Amino acid sequence: MKFENGFRVILVLTLFLPSIVLFPIDGYVVFDSTSYSMHQRDYWPTLGWQNSTPAEQGMDASTLQAMIDHIVDEDLDVHSVIVIRNGYIVLEEYPNPFQGQSRTTSFDGTHYLYSTTKSFTSCMIGIAIDKGFLDNTSQTVLSLFPDMTFDNVDERKERITIDDLLTMRSGLPWDETSAPFSSPDNDVWQVNFNSSGGVQFVLDQLMESEPGEYFHYNTGASHVLSGIVHETTNMSMLEFAAENLFAPLGIDRYFWPSDTQGVTFGGFDLQLRPLDMAKFGFLFLNNGSWDGEQIVSSDWVHNTTTTVTTLNSISGYSRQWWTMPDYGVYHTAGLYGQYIFVAPELDIVAVFTSGYGANDIDENPQMVRDYILPAVIGYTLPNSLGALNTLQSIVIVATSIIAITLVVQYVRKKR
Repeated sequence: MKFENGFRVILVLTLFLPSIVLFPIDGYVVFDSTSYSMHQRDYWPTLGWQNSTPAEQGMDASTLQAMIDHIVDEDLDVHSVIVIRNGYIVLEEYPNPFQGQSRTTSFDGTHYLYSTTKSFTSCMIGIAIDKGFLDNTSQTVLSLFPDMTFDNVDERKERITIDDLLTMRSGLPWDETSAPFSSPDNDVWQVNFNSSGGVQFVLDQLMESEPGEYFHYNTGASHVLSGIVHETTNMSMLEFAAENLFAPLGIDRYFWPSDTQGVTFGGFDLQLRPLDMAKFGFLFLNNGSWDGEQIVSSDWVHNTTTTVTTLNSISGYSRQWWTMPDYGVYHTAGLYGQYIFVAPELDIVAVFTSGYGANDIDENPQMVRDYILPAVIGYTLPNSLGALNTLQSIVIVATSIIAITLVVQYVRKKR
């Protein structure tokens, strides 16, 4: 009887233990991308970044150079690439300096961030909550615009919360791909130029699903978040960010336009210098703290960079941030290749600005996986989830051997 009970226990472990190892909680495998960073800083880059060598910061210079060679050899339209480790610049290159609509044509000019703007908008919601302008993300959206009336209001629309907007699960329709951005048939055009304003346009739409039910990427939802900041703080989001985010970080050069009603664009059009983009990533790397001041709560940093929706085997989405959980990385993402990558466990921030065209393949995330992370001395890439796969294999083989042995012994005993 004892033998049979033991056999059953081992059989259960054989069936379920590999699954426990194969499918960690929340999808995190090698690193927890939202682990609270406890790195000590010997300076803060408020007045400017300090430089170091890759070797001094535990990185291989040849691997980083191989990335630059790849950009040049493949003629990738990367305007800037910056890698910061332990708070020091170890790589700063401008392969194709930005010549577009910036405040200047030099590499020190501001660059369009496109949808990387969304992560800044999310941060401003967090700061608004920290400062008491908002209660929490469970507040319903329509209740925050008491002086506005909207079309097509039903029970579902009345249930939309701030968190539904943050997670791209509002249930509202959105289409920014069927028509060019220059066309009124594109919803981004409507946010830009609709005479009633972007917030009115977005919240007037017929609901397409229950809020919180489906992920549907929606730039309009991000713009409504800006409208919420505007409505509750009595400041435009640009003004609110200038006072509560940009000034403490020493960011004094920015451009962030508004819609026809004066609401700062929440989903696009922020312009910053690449080195100032890195400051924003560094703020999150340090759990919202900057030189002794808590700019945004550490809980907000954690909650907005933890995967909410798994999109594929590599990527997930949180609250206006994207995640690469198997690699311990979270990041912003903007059209044509604008990124801020944060790897808390490795103490890395990486920034890319680019001008990839519609027919180009955006290689920047792949370069993080292929060059920047492997440049860390002693780092082992997942390699199809690397170390975890090794552990999985050991567990599976060991439990299988035990199970087979017990089955053989059980059969012999029955004979």
